Amino acid sequence: MDVSRRGAVTAGVLGLLATPAGPRPDDVSLSATDLLTGRRLEHRAERPCPVLTLSAGLALGLLLRERGVDELTRVVRFTRGDVVRSSPVCAWHLQQGLSLARLGDAALRRGDATATNLLVRHVGGPAALTGFCRELGDERTRLDRAAPASCGGDPWDPRDTTTVAALALDHAVLLLGGVLPPGSRGVLSGLFPTARLAGGWEFSGSTATARYGSVVAVGTARRDRRRVVLAAAVRNGQPGTWGSERALVPVLDDVLAGLDHRW
Repeated sequence: MDVSRRGAVTAGVLGLLATPAGPRPDDVSLSATDLLTGRRLEHRAERPCPVLTLSAGLALGLLLRERGVDELTRVVRFTRGDVVRSSPVCAWHLQQGLSLARLGDAALRRGDATATNLLVRHVGGPAALTGFCRELGDERTRLDRAAPASCGGDPWDPRDTTTVAALALDHAVLLLGGVLPPGSRGVLSGLFPTARLAGGWEFSGSTATARYGSVVAVGTARRDRRRVVLAAAVRNGQPGTWGSERALVPVLDDVLAGLDHRW
């Protein structure tokens, strides 16, 4: 897509977002690439946003690359001292522990902060995960702390941040590139939850929320032969306002509609 046409698509989608039902365009960051048509749409794609529990998907990618699928059956045991807030799964499994596969499921599907911490710890900690991002070609994502500190979402704090452009790159490289063998890519893809969107699209990916009305998502939208690698973030609120996944639904719907439209 040439630059002028990409700009027309962006302007059209921002027009759709500027409605009472959706967030304001200034509150939105997005990056979308249609792998079939080559159409690409970005808006504030390099603006920092919190990485939150989305780091779990990166940790799983590193684990699969270094140790293979069989490692997911390993059971990780943890103590009450490891359990932090926003851990709806791990809080109930102190006695028996959880396999790495179930920790991945808890982190990606339920936003379990303890599961995310345990996965990151298992692959070497924040520094190792940040280094892995650099190997993927992502120069922006950085993980500095464990949750809950890493999930604060303070807009002035450079720690534990990423961009939607970086998230989209990482997702594409891990699930569509050659970093992982096909079997591992399939296993990783299967850990992400799937939701239906307007227009017959299915979105397979992960979503995380934080303070300041923050919500961030990355994944792949599928419809027939179409595949769109998509990352989006919304930040709209005061420190005490917790983000809602529902705030991202109109954004994802409108981005996919914009890629369908002939501007």
